Amino acid sequence: AETDEEAKELYAEHVNYFFNRCLHVYPGYADAPGYRTIKTIKKGALSQYTRSSLASLGKLTWEELVADGHIIAGSPETVVEKMKELITGLKVGNIFCLLHIGNMTNEKTRLSSRLFAEEVMPKLQNMWPEWEDDERFWIHPLEDRLEPTVPVATMGAAE
Repeated sequence: AETDEEAKELYAEHVNYFFNRCLHVYPGYADAPGYRTIKTIKKGALSQYTRSSLASLGKLTWEELVADGHIIAGSPETVVEKMKELITGLKVGNIFCLLHIGNMTNEKTRLSSRLFAEEVMPKLQNMWPEWEDDERFWIHPLEDRLEPTVPVATMGAAE
């Protein structure tokens, strides 16, 4: 979207659908028997899907989802600003973005993808210039890897 207000107008319905419907977890799974050890029970460690957190998640507004960092949305300028905060705060170099959410239409998905590719991504690509040539985290074929062999059927093998 071109502005924060337009982003809310275009995408709030789909974000709410995703958070209120698609992320629904049956409350019985929040603390299912057999998933906690005596040690975790003694510490009071509970699942991230406690009944109260599940109940509140479906009630968050667009403003709360944005303010609390559940989503990064808005104008390209807002998204760049928030993405830079996220990237530098977490000290990460690879980010996966969900540019389609909930029941979003093809047209809206294409719009958000185009704006991200043209106006956001270029401003994030060189955030860590000191690591530009570091390829340790890129996929490379293994040296001396085993090649799978295909068994050859022989005549009369079933006899």
